[in-house]
Amino acid sequence: MTPRHWFMLIGTLLVALLPGFFTLPPTDRDEARYSQASIQMMETGDYVDIRFQDQPRWVKPAGIYWMQVATATPFGGPDAPIWAFRLPSLLGVLAAAAMTAWLGARMGGAMTGIIAGLLLGLTLMAAVEARTAKTDAMLLAAGTAAQIALFRLIVPAGPVRPRFWGWPALFWAATGAALMIKGPIVSLVTLFTLLTFALWTKDGWRVVPKLRPLPGLALAVAIAAPWLVAINVQTDGGFFMESVGHALLGKVAESDDSHAGPPGYHTLLLALTFWPGTALLGLAGVAAWQNRDDRAHQFLISWFVPTLLLFELIATKLPHYIFPAFPALALLAALGARDGVAYAAGRAGRILHSAALILALLATGVIASLPVIIAKMVGTDILLGFTGLALVFAVIVAGGLVAMRRGDMGGRALPAVILGAIGLYGTVFGGVLPRLDPLWPSAQVAKIVNSLEGCPTRRAITAGYREPSTVFHLGTETLLANTGEQAAAALVAAPECSLAIIDITEQVGFFTALADSDLAVEKVGTVTGLNMAKGDQLLLEIYISADSALAQR
Repeated sequence: MTPRHWFMLIGTLLVALLPGFFTLPPTDRDEARYSQASIQMMETGDYVDIRFQDQPRWVKPAGIYWMQVATATPFGGPDAPIWAFRLPSLLGVLAAAAMTAWLGARMGGAMTGIIAGLLLGLTLMAAVEARTAKTDAMLLAAGTAAQIALFRLIVPAGPVRPRFWGWPALFWAATGAALMIKGPIVSLVTLFTLLTFALWTKDGWRVVPKLRPLPGLALAVAIAAPWLVAINVQTDGGFFMESVGHALLGKVAESDDSHAGPPGYHTLLLALTFWPGTALLGLAGVAAWQNRDDRAHQFLISWFVPTLLLFELIATKLPHYIFPAFPALALLAALGARDGVAYAAGRAGRILHSAALILALLATGVIASLPVIIAKMVGTDILLGFTGLALVFAVIVAGGLVAMRRGDMGGRALPAVILGAIGLYGTVFGGVLPRLDPLWPSAQVAKIVNSLEGCPTRRAITAGYREPSTVFHLGTETLLANTGEQAAAALVAAPECSLAIIDITEQVGFFTALADSDLAVEKVGTVTGLNMAKGDQLLLEIYISADSALAQR
């Protein structure tokens, strides 16, 4: 691939991924928790222990928090805007797409590489994760690096024991980095890929020496062990018990935090999560089948299929769990697109390709309908301009999909799908979502609170609404009270420069408790909206002490 190819790939992805990146408020709950924990690292100077307020956050290692600290520090440190904490996620998607393109170019030429990179970076999953400050996008990058190194070691004919400082070192360094980001997820993907490939090709354990496991394990341990030892010493083993016992093993045996799903959950969701690449899933399947004796295709199949089956069997299911397998699917889809006319010529290929195109059309309709669906969900006016734009871009995508029906990706077919997808992302993420204030009650509350003068610092107390985004917006000292009575007691105990944010469900308890005190309060604002994490409608009222400095406006 030439510099022009790289510019085309990265430039296109940035155009697709940046709308909304700077303007979307922090989302509940994971993004707000990750970014707030990173803020507290900067506030306390403790980069070993991970905390959300005073609660331990030991479900994931510290890697992503360190990355967020690194990207937020130049932009204000603890006061940095949310987009600064999202930078590792954006970089993770771009890096994974670039690596996928690099491998695709070596398997099928420069254009195949570009298509593979675009397919990965433009998936709806990538579009969401690149705009979300959490682990999964950077885990994708680390996992892709590990899998590409594994590919380069075991697919081509090569020495049984290659030099360590090369592909083996990259494999183990990426494995160690992945351990520091999200634990052993990438190692499981690698293990199942290696086992499937070894059994299929009958290479058996002859592939293992190529990984140089002894020095490699030493490198991975050198990356991950210092922090793992430090955190377990500091927490008296608490991190190990929480991260392994709850966050890992607990998700295997039973659904964690009500995140269950039926058999076939991830497979059924592929129509949306892999969109717009959904259109090429039929050709990807035909390419995989017809080239099943080719070692490169065998590796890609060994990468994707066991990973999909693994997460279908795990009780806890969330859409992003199979994200580390998306590069393999993007590569198979790009290889299918390269020879699409031939693959779609046969009866089976034609049926599979047509089914994939229908799924892609349906997914396009769902995504184009999001402006209307979300507006109705939050009970606000439909943004007609953006709704019209979404329809225009959906028609462009549909035109490209119809043009693909014979498997021809040339001409305007694939570019139309890509252009329409970029337009839809810009419309939904950049146009609609940031403008729907009811989706972001914490941001609305913060605007009111920040307009109050008289106190250089303010302490917020909430009841009936305990989402982490409130802490990100209003500060680490925010009290997430369990009841209205508890919120009232906290306000009475320290009325100066404090304010209470009370949902309607807790107002009776709040005012009943206030009646037993001498504190008079004044309402300074009202916020209506939707608690996206729970799906509950909110009516929040903001109160301050009538004698507080905040009331001297």
